[in-house]
Amino acid sequence: MENKSTEPASHSFIESIQEALDRHLLHVVGIFLDRSKAYDIINHNMLRDKVDSYGVRGSENMWFKSYLTKRTQFVEIFHTDRSNHTQRRFQSLLRVTAHGVPQGSILGPLLYFVYKNNLPLNIWEAKLVLCADYMNILVTGKDEEYLQAKLSSIMKQLDAWFLKNYLIVITTRTVAMSFHLCQSMSLQTAYLITKY
Repeated sequence: MENKSTEPASHSFIESIQEALDRHLLHVVGIFLDRSKAYDIINHNMLRDKVDSYGVRGSENMWFKSYLTKRTQFVEIFHTDRSNHTQRRFQSLLRVTAHGVPQGSILGPLLYFVYKNNLPLNIWEAKLVLCADYMNILVTGKDEEYLQAKLSSIMKQLDAWFLKNYLIVITTRTVAMSFHLCQSMSLQTAYLITKY
């Protein structure tokens, strides 16, 4: 969207960390998730069910079905050989897309947001910040044992939601960080970040 970026989401998450630490919650953990091919693997039937749950029913819902089904795509590459100044065109076969939303379209990102919009309703005891195809999750607690139990519960909730919605998390780009409040020599507040 015009004049929108990941900055407001990042600022919101950082402010939540600072507020938790200012409230003297001793254990603050951030989980940072990235989804694989998020726009490409959306299940069309599930998307239509989600659109229906927002009140888009009947002929309007059928319009989404028409928009999403039997779409085709191909890849085309133009290559210029600089040594002899020739240009060749390579094109893949035409393929029907069985899932996903059209990328490069205005409606594609909106449909993706509709698809993932119910995630926060399925994750309890955590603050979620969703932006594009990544998410940040903030978990807090005064007791380390209680925090570990919360983290375990939240990870199970995430696994269940991702499995149900046919989405994949890139585990190599998923990290958890523990944030701690510490005092510097000048008594200014600093935040120590520990990567798990």
